[in-house]
Amino acid sequence: MEAPQVPQVTITPEGGGSPREMRQEDWDDAAEGTLRRKLSNSSVSSTGSSAVESEDDLLSDNESKSEGIITLEPLVDTGESKPWWKLKAIVHWPFSVTQRRKLSWVQLAGHKGNFKAVDEGNILKRFSENEMQCFEKLRDDALLPFVPGYHGTVEKDGESFLHMTDLLVNFDCPNVMDCKMGVRTYLEEELVRARERPKPREDLYKKMVEVDSDGPTAQEHSQRGVTKPRYMQWRESMSSTNSLGFRIEGIKKCDGTCRTDFKRTRSRQDVIQVFKNFVGGNVNIVKSYVSRLTEIQQAIKTSQFFRQHEVIGSSLLFIHDHTGNAQVWIIDFGKTTALPQGQTLKHDIPWQEGNREDGYLWGLENLICTLEYIDKQGTGAGTFCSVTKENSQTTRREAQ
Repeated sequence: MEAPQVPQVTITPEGGGSPREMRQEDWDDAAEGTLRRKLSNSSVSSTGSSAVESEDDLLSDNESKSEGIITLEPLVDTGESKPWWKLKAIVHWPFSVTQRRKLSWVQLAGHKGNFKAVDEGNILKRFSENEMQCFEKLRDDALLPFVPGYHGTVEKDGESFLHMTDLLVNFDCPNVMDCKMGVRTYLEEELVRARERPKPREDLYKKMVEVDSDGPTAQEHSQRGVTKPRYMQWRESMSSTNSLGFRIEGIKKCDGTCRTDFKRTRSRQDVIQVFKNFVGGNVNIVKSYVSRLTEIQQAIKTSQFFRQHEVIGSSLLFIHDHTGNAQVWIIDFGKTTALPQGQTLKHDIPWQEGNREDGYLWGLENLICTLEYIDKQGTGAGTFCSVTKENSQTTRREAQ
């Protein structure tokens, strides 16, 4: 019987040493000739950037997708820059090579140094003052059961990190999806700052043309430049962020393949198809997701934290495995901003510049409706709900 094929990796022995490519003989020397890839100890997350980072830098992702050949980065940051794929993982390999040295945790396809290994079941995320403050406030909030466990801050290798629970520790070879929530992924203050310097930028023009060659106006084509405010608002209009109040950022499947090419996934039907492929037709997984999202929705409606914050750039992390275990978590608070004293948001009414509304609850209701429709399709029903942008009122209509 042939041994299962595994991705090619680069490993770093615990205690230092130079990274090297994992050779076939290493797999052969593993216990009883069998490699046990414990992908349940993977973690996937989008960026935990601070609010001061520029939006276009946060979203300068690599459009290429994995074909199952996954490169694992060493723990030590060599100083080399790498494009942001929006999807990354911390992977633990609990087996011994011939030297009988335990292998370190490694970071897959993200900003080097954003995550580091720590004790079993936990990870370190690069420190963000904004995100730390959010976790502190969430300790006594209704949303606490739905966010990663937070264990304070630690210093490692001269840097500060947030000590957090690894959300995938209880999953066996998980499938993971990151959905960015809300009708915009930039803060109002970012838009104001961008307007103060409305210089046409060639890099943003190239990003726009990459996604849609007809996106730039005749003048923008002529000057080969797009201003940042124009780019930021155009980018949201191309995806389901604008049409549904959420968008799919990336997917990592159990087989190791990754997809981040969802910039033009805008229509409800396109989103439904992506979710169908993600769950592999497993209606029980869909039901679990709907149940969890409904619990999150109810918690949000009673959350003091949510009412008092502009929730921008936060994601819902969907996780399931072959055992039927399925969960959804609220992650990434790096750009979530506290409102002035006495001000609150509804999160389900249209955004107009100045009102700071983020559309999170509207997007969440659309997300629940999308999954409910997939569930009903699996049982032969044919209706799905439609959510009005004004007040998240839900109506049912026949599927097209």
